[in-house]
Amino acid sequence: MEVSLFNLMPHPPLRALPTRWPTPHELCDPELAHRQLEAYLDQFALADELGFDWVACAEHHFSANSLSPNPSVVAGALSQRVRRARIAILGSLLPINNPVRVAEEFAMVDAFTGGRLVAGLLRGAPYEYAVYNVNPAESRARYEEAWDLILRAWTEPRPFGWEGKHYHFRTVSIWPRPVQQPHPPIFCSGSSRESAEFAARKRVGVGLAFTNIPLAADAARYYRDRAAAAGWEPTPDQIVYQAPIYVADDDERAQTEIAPHLAYTTALMAPTLRVTRLAAGAGFFGARDAQINARFQTSVAREQEHSLAERVALGQLFCGGPDSVVAQLQRLRAEVGAGVVNLIFQIGSLPPAATTRSIQLFAKEVLPRIRDL
Repeated sequence: MEVSLFNLMPHPPLRALPTRWPTPHELCDPELAHRQLEAYLDQFALADELGFDWVACAEHHFSANSLSPNPSVVAGALSQRVRRARIAILGSLLPINNPVRVAEEFAMVDAFTGGRLVAGLLRGAPYEYAVYNVNPAESRARYEEAWDLILRAWTEPRPFGWEGKHYHFRTVSIWPRPVQQPHPPIFCSGSSRESAEFAARKRVGVGLAFTNIPLAADAARYYRDRAAAAGWEPTPDQIVYQAPIYVADDDERAQTEIAPHLAYTTALMAPTLRVTRLAAGAGFFGARDAQINARFQTSVAREQEHSLAERVALGQLFCGGPDSVVAQLQRLRAEVGAGVVNLIFQIGSLPPAATTRSIQLFAKEVLPRIRDL
């Protein structure tokens, strides 16, 4: 099993919790944000030193839960601090971005790292579509066209033009080219039926996030079935499972220490979840994704109200002493077959020093015991 440290890069605890989304800009403290971002870069570098396989960042907007609106900027900074681990952008949200710019930026990061980029080409969460006024019902078509354009930009040796439904470019010829040829390893979402079918058709890896182990096990089975129908078999390292994690000396201490920070995160994200429901209802998911559409509209918010023990039992959170966390990851491997875990150590208002202790304990007591899973 490979391990990735993923950081959403949240703002330090706000002086007042937002009641609506977008989160008011006045609640951002620039000096605190600066110091927090420096601490996060230190955490990424520490993970590299401790033997993590990946470090990962993402794109999110208009919320104190993420100070990373452009993951290529984060990845560029990481390229100068992280010398061994792969740097995963999980990911850039194609339908709300310029796909040629994404292709250029990702190729530049691959050049900076000497070929260590993992390319997450994603649609994002439904609420993101309120950011740049993109119709959620167009997200699938925009995404698939942007995907094809990026792949051609990475692999076409001569300048070319593009006249599609959503994107129009008189000429494209990106510089630099990716170091990894023909392109970096690619991951997309695999939680929905349409996404899993797309990944299987394109023969790329999948990421399973905003989910739990039973749902992820079903999604992974469907992905493997669709891949088999397309004539190939995914390897375990092409299935990534994402969840928060907190490791302490024992279960009781871990649960006691993390509980208030989970509660803060739940409160912080409540307005975002309301917007997510609206965007999901506006057609973000396709006709074959009725089940996940219903989940995002009705039950995702309720899932945030699960007790800590329920979250651990569902695999929404890995939490406890080292022995318990090893057992939780063994269950994930057995039931989902994920070969990469993308772990969120920085949970909401958790002080960076506490996050660092959790990372260090995981690396010392957990990581060596899950390598052979």
